[in-house]
Amino acid sequence: MNGDVVLTRPVAVQGWRVIGQVAKAEKREELAPILERARENDGTDASDLTRHLFFSHSRKVVAERLLGIGTAYGLLKRNGGKYTLTEDGERAVETEEVFVPEHGAWTVWASDDPLLSSPVLGIEPWEREPTAFEERNKGQEGRERKFEPLPDWIRAACGSEINPPTSKDRVAVRIEDLDEKAESVEVDESLQLIWNVRERRLRLYGKSNGKEIDSDLPPPRKTTEHVWGALLEGEGLLKDWKPDIPALTVLFRETSERERTTMLHDLAFEKPSVPEHGSFDPLTVPGVPITAGSRDDAREWAEWRLKALVGDYATSRRYADWSKEAAAPFAECRPELPDRAAL
Repeated sequence: MNGDVVLTRPVAVQGWRVIGQVAKAEKREELAPILERARENDGTDASDLTRHLFFSHSRKVVAERLLGIGTAYGLLKRNGGKYTLTEDGERAVETEEVFVPEHGAWTVWASDDPLLSSPVLGIEPWEREPTAFEERNKGQEGRERKFEPLPDWIRAACGSEINPPTSKDRVAVRIEDLDEKAESVEVDESLQLIWNVRERRLRLYGKSNGKEIDSDLPPPRKTTEHVWGALLEGEGLLKDWKPDIPALTVLFRETSERERTTMLHDLAFEKPSVPEHGSFDPLTVPGVPITAGSRDDAREWAEWRLKALVGDYATSRRYADWSKEAAAPFAECRPELPDRAAL
């Protein structure tokens, strides 16, 4: 297969306003030495920090405050009289980033497209809640706000670290908790997924809230052979594919002159689909190798190629070379060609 398989489809995006706690990755330089000390000493406390970091007992209050912040962020845990690193604390030492939790109202843009490793495409703080006056007069001033269950596939993203591809700052976040009820909001999204199977590349492309988006996402762990087989099976062509050559078997009479010469065909897929990843837009894969579907097709095709090669006086040596070249693509069928005198 010479052509790239590039599968595309639009992304169905939902928007939700929801109360929850989201932690964003930040540089917190004041915590870095605290965490480093806890790791190298297998734990620390306020007295240890004042001796080894602040060199002043008068700063014990500062040390206690920083230990409290580290504990609140889930970076430290108290074991007896010492503070030791949590798993998040170990990660923070390595990456020099701390996930800082914030509780509030958020707008979440999400999609349950099976190609996405995380359903959350964007998450931003929603800075405005309605006033009490607006709530009292919602029947007169505007529509009643309707809250409904937040889809389980969005709540499933809680606890995992993600890098939302449409968020303004593209900062890594961890959604720690979202309320079960949320308010659906209109979205201004025109996005599509572009999966180049051979290059193992998945892109999210288009516009989100008026902003141009072109982001690389983790691609599916599917081999080219697996996807190609699924596409052929969907078109009823898997039985015609010879993976050992590799080429698609066709009838000679159904080929064009260009295809007979190049032995390549532009293969159209009207309803391409891949199990576990869904359906995609129609596509044409250029340059798919083709070969004869039967011994008779091989003989007819080889003879056509031989006649096309004859462009000069056919000496015995030249004719032998042309015959060999004409039959080469169909060697397994051993097509019989007319001898020089007969042709």
